[in-house]
Amino acid sequence: MRRRRTRRRSGDYFIGMVDSYSRRPGYSKRRRRSKKQQTQLYIRRGIIVAVCLLIIVAIVWIMASIIGGISSCVSNCSSDKEPAEETTTKTTQPATNTPPVTEEGIALKKPYIDDNGADGELITSTLYLWNKAAYNLFGYSESAVNYYAQTVNSFADTLEDVTVYNMVVPNHTEFGLPQRLIDGGVSSMSQADNLTAIMNATGDNVIDVNCYTNLAEHNTDYIYFNTDHHWTGLGAYYGYTAFCKEAGLAPMDIEGLEKNTIAGFVGSFHDICNSNAAYGAAETLASNADVVEYYTLPNYTYATMKEDMTSEPQIVDVYYPASPGSLTYGTFCWGDVAEFVISSDAGTGKKIALIKDSYGNALAPYLTANYDEIHILDFRYWSGDLKSYLTDNGIEELLILNNVMSANTALNTDQLAALLG
Repeated sequence: MRRRRTRRRSGDYFIGMVDSYSRRPGYSKRRRRSKKQQTQLYIRRGIIVAVCLLIIVAIVWIMASIIGGISSCVSNCSSDKEPAEETTTKTTQPATNTPPVTEEGIALKKPYIDDNGADGELITSTLYLWNKAAYNLFGYSESAVNYYAQTVNSFADTLEDVTVYNMVVPNHTEFGLPQRLIDGGVSSMSQADNLTAIMNATGDNVIDVNCYTNLAEHNTDYIYFNTDHHWTGLGAYYGYTAFCKEAGLAPMDIEGLEKNTIAGFVGSFHDICNSNAAYGAAETLASNADVVEYYTLPNYTYATMKEDMTSEPQIVDVYYPASPGSLTYGTFCWGDVAEFVISSDAGTGKKIALIKDSYGNALAPYLTANYDEIHILDFRYWSGDLKSYLTDNGIEELLILNNVMSANTALNTDQLAALLG
C-alpha cells in the first residue's frame, strides 16, 4: 500500500499512465489520426495567416498609392489653380477702369469704354455726336489697306540705306465711342482690324510702330480732343513712346517739364457742325471746349520753316503762339506747312525725317530729345525729291506717320507715293 502511494507521488506514475493508455486497444490509431488532423489544422492556419498577411500588405500598398495620388492631385490642382486665379484677376480689370488690351504678334483689341447709356446724334454721314463730344466714323476697304501698305513698302525698297518706320494712328472713335452704339447701327468699322491688316501687309524691311496699344492703355486720359479730329499733346506723347520702343530710344520724360495750356479750343468738328447748320450740336461742343497742352522742351531748340515750296525759309520757335479758337492745334510746329526742320542740342548725332499728315505735328517736338535734327515733311504740300533730300542731309531714318482716316484715303496715298517720283 505504502509503495503504491509512493509511486503515485513520483513522476514515473504519470509516465506509466501514459504508457498504459498508449497500450490500450484502438488508441494508437486514434492518436495518429489526431496528429494528422492537427498537422492539417496547422497548415490551414498557416495558409490563412499567410493569406491575411498578403491581404494586409496589399491593403497597405493600395492605401499608400491612394495617399500618394491624393497628395499629387492636391499639388497639381494647387499649381493649376494659380493661373486661373490670375486670369480671373486680369479679366475683371475693367472694373478698375483700366482697359484690357491684348497684343499677340500684331493683334489688337478695342479697349474698355465707359458708357453712360445715352443716345447719340448723327450729324453727317461720317460725324457722330455723343456725350458732348464728336467722333469721326471710320470705314475702309481691303484695296485701301493693300495700297497703303504697298506704298510704305516701296519707301523701304527704294531707300535701301534708310530705316523706315510706319505708324498709323487711330482716332478718337476707337477709344471713346461705346460698342453699344456701333452695334446699334452707328456705321463705323474696327480700326483695330484695319491697323492689324496694314501692319501685317508691310514687308520685313518696314518697322511697324504699334501706337494703338499705348493709346488704348490710356484711353481714359485726355488723349483726344472733343471738338477736333486730332489727338492731344498727351496722346501724341504716347504715340512717341511707342516709336521709342521700336527704335530702341529712351523717351523724353515729361513729368518734370513745364506744361503750357491754351483754353477755349473749338476745332474742326465744331466747324463742320456749323457748316451743316447743326447749330445745336455746335453749341453742345462749344460748351465742352478743349484745352491745348504742350510742354516746354528740355533741350535748346529752334526751327526753320518753309510754308510752301516757293517760300523763303524763316527761323521760328517750335511752338506757334496760338490764340483760343478754331486753329489752336496749329500751336504744334506752326500747323501744316510744307517743310519744318527742328534743330536740337540733344547731342546724339542722329537725324530723322518725319513724313506726316497733321497728326505728326504734335508728336514731332518730343523727338528733340533723341535727334539733333527732325526734318518734318508734309506729303500734301512738300514736292521735292525725297531720296536726294535724305542723302543731301545725311538722314538715315524715316518715320511715315498718318492718322487712320488719311491712310485709308486713296488721294492721300497717291500724294504719299508721289514723293518717290
